[in-house]
Amino acid sequence: MDAIYGIGAYTALEASRMVGMSQATLRRWLLGYQHDSKDEPALWQPQYEPGDDGVLLGFRDLVEARIVNALRERRIGLTTIRRCIERARAIVGDERPFSTQQFRTDGKTIFLEITRNIDEPEFIDLRKSQGVFKRVVEPSLQDLEFGPSGAERWWLLHGKKTVVADPARSFGQPILADHGISTARIVEVVAGEGSVEKAAKVYEIKPRLIRDALAYEASLGAQKAA
Repeated sequence: MDAIYGIGAYTALEASRMVGMSQATLRRWLLGYQHDSKDEPALWQPQYEPGDDGVLLGFRDLVEARIVNALRERRIGLTTIRRCIERARAIVGDERPFSTQQFRTDGKTIFLEITRNIDEPEFIDLRKSQGVFKRVVEPSLQDLEFGPSGAERWWLLHGKKTVVADPARSFGQPILADHGISTARIVEVVAGEGSVEKAAKVYEIKPRLIRDALAYEASLGAQKAA
């Protein structure tokens, strides 16, 4: 599969690390799976067609996975999540409804509508406690920027605009926003040079940016460990 400029391109491993979930689970969501002798289809159609060489995700797939993962972390069942996606898809009119501007703007109203007749205990508890959207979904939309076609940018360190995933730059790989250097490359250079200060001199940038890149890469390891 060839990556397409402006869509972003992530292997299942890269995407799972960024979202903070298992690669195997992400593959099941994107490719479907068999459960109790029943074929379960994919939760949504990926931006790239799956090929013989594996699955490739676009940036909006990444955002969808982030929100679905947040719901799963609250022990909400996949059957319920599938119903939510289907209803949201019908309301929003987009295959990937969670990563649209409309969902970000009207998500609270949409979730009230799509969960009204869902009697799963976890949903009932969340409805009684400030709502599903506010407690679970809204935090997953933080640090995202949206355009007319959906999510366009993810600031990867909360509250900072130094490290970004932008599908229009470096195929969406995490980079320093002002310099375009990948965070993974910065880790390699710091290791090779022996210090943050020396790495900063190599790139002629401020040491704090090097530290932000290292902090983001360290967070990937922390998510995996959790």
